[in-house]
Amino acid sequence: MLNDLVRRPRLILAGFGIVCFAAVLGAELLGRIFALEVCAMCWFQRLSFLLAGSGFLLTAAWPSLRLFSLRIAELGLLLGLESAGRQSYLVAHPEMADGNCGAGLFYYLQIQDYEGFLRAGMQGGIDCAENQPLILGLHLPQWSLLAFIAMLM
Repeated sequence: MLNDLVRRPRLILAGFGIVCFAAVLGAELLGRIFALEVCAMCWFQRLSFLLAGSGFLLTAAWPSLRLFSLRIAELGLLLGLESAGRQSYLVAHPEMADGNCGAGLFYYLQIQDYEGFLRAGMQGGIDCAENQPLILGLHLPQWSLLAFIAMLM
């Protein structure tokens, strides 16, 4: 069975794309179940999953765009990896958080402050370190970190 999958890279890429979109859906459902307010870093990780998933699905659908669309997927995974790693560090060491995340992540997009958008999504603050539920012994950002690492391997 594994040999059949290796011979069909488009199927594997489509599977990665579906996993990325399922991760966003799962995070949204868990946020609603635990009544969590989504912090800037969590939104950034969701957007990173969506970017990576879009890149994987584009590559699976149009192999002629492979070079461009795989770079999009890799960019999404690397941005998400950095954000999830930083948030996992902040959850373990909340005293290292600098203030709060500032305005909401989408506010920065509305005023076209892309530096603020990246800073809020990748640096975070105390809001991103608190109120993280434990799910099977890991916090939600740690699960995101594992998913990003697994897809990069």
